[in-house]
Parts: sequence; structure tokens; C-alpha cells
Amino acid sequence: MVTLFVLALVTIPVFLVLGLVAQLTRATWAKRASEATVLVGIAALLPVVLDRALEKPVLWAAVVLLAALLVFGVVLHVRSYRRPS
Repeated sequence: MVTLFVLALVTIPVFLVLGLVAQLTRATWAKRASEATVLVGIAALLPVVLDRALEKPVLWAAVVLLAALLVFGVVLHVRSYRRPS
């Protein structure tokens, strides 16, 4: 679980750098890479929060929110490939 948590933390600066590159250069690859990085971060954090939610039931709201964000993000990311850039 520690590895997944560290991975989720590492995705934050990677996302920020890719987002900055996407804004400055208008590069589609950077935009899509930053979207994928966020999704990887959420997917890595979900099992960590789920494990903690088994001990503290108040965290179930966070588990549901992270799962909804992941599904919504994946749907939007897949739809972005259908639209021309």
C-alpha cells in the first residue's frame, strides 16, 4: 500500500509539468498524457483509501468519490480520442 500511495503522490508533480507543457505548447500528446497521469494517480490511491475505509467507515464517501472520478475521467479520456484534436 505504501508503494501505491507514493505512486499517487508522484503523479501530482508529473501532472503539473505535463499540464504546463500542454498549455504552453498546445501539444495534444501532453494534454492526453496529463489526463492519463491523473487517472493513474486516482487508480493508485483508490485501493489505499479502500483499505483504510475498512478500518474507518467514514472514509467510504471518499472511496465512492474516487471511484466516480475514475470512471468519469476514463469516459472523458476515451471520448477525447474520438474528437479531432
